[in-house]
Amino acid sequence: MKSIKKIMLICTLAILLSPSLMAQKKVAVVTFYVDKYVDTEQLGGGAALVAAIGSLSEDENFDLTSVLNNFHETFFNEYAPQFPFELLPEEEVTQNPEYMAYESKHGETEDEDRSKIFQRFITYEGYKPMAPTLLKKNSNEIAMLEIFKEVDGVMLVNIDYAFVKKMVPFTAGIQAYVSIKLFDREGKKVFKIREFATSKESVGIVGGIPIMSPEKLLPLCENATQEVVEDLAKKLKKIAAKADKKL
Repeated sequence: MKSIKKIMLICTLAILLSPSLMAQKKVAVVTFYVDKYVDTEQLGGGAALVAAIGSLSEDENFDLTSVLNNFHETFFNEYAPQFPFELLPEEEVTQNPEYMAYESKHGETEDEDRSKIFQRFITYEGYKPMAPTLLKKNSNEIAMLEIFKEVDGVMLVNIDYAFVKKMVPFTAGIQAYVSIKLFDREGKKVFKIREFATSKESVGIVGGIPIMSPEKLLPLCENATQEVVEDLAKKLKKIAAKADKKL
């Protein structure tokens, strides 16, 4: 009889302590966007290259919306289940009145008020573009923690791009970077993920400036993004597991 009671007690404790029944920590994803400004640092170059990149980032035909939408679907359907915490429903973030009225500490949200042709940041529906900063006291993440007091941390997610020289002379490829940053209630960084992959194809470089045609560059961005998203999916569970003890 005692052995049966002991077994029942162990089973009961096992059920009560089951991770699925324990209160999970919650995290709010507070930004989700793609940056159209393609970094040129790896190419060097001068004012002409900078001007060309500026024009590209403001070109409405250089539309990375489909890339962003595909990544959003992968993030919430495939990445999210691997995190050792629960993500706050998106509508609770994007429809929060304080969030909707928020203006970024670094001017990113000013981009939303400009006409579409001049937009550098493409945000997923409802989100505001915002970047993290080393100055914690005046950071977006601290401001978000003040708005979402019910969560244990906030997460910033974005994709950005850079030109990279290829082995073939006078050609350049595109590198896609996926950045996922998680901050705890004190604004301390729990983890920072920044993975990248390079496009298989390339464009020509003429006079030190890569071909800036959106029709040529979009396939490179799409390919590089697909590569990095698939690579990160294989590594994410191991990286995310470390967050459980820090959050």
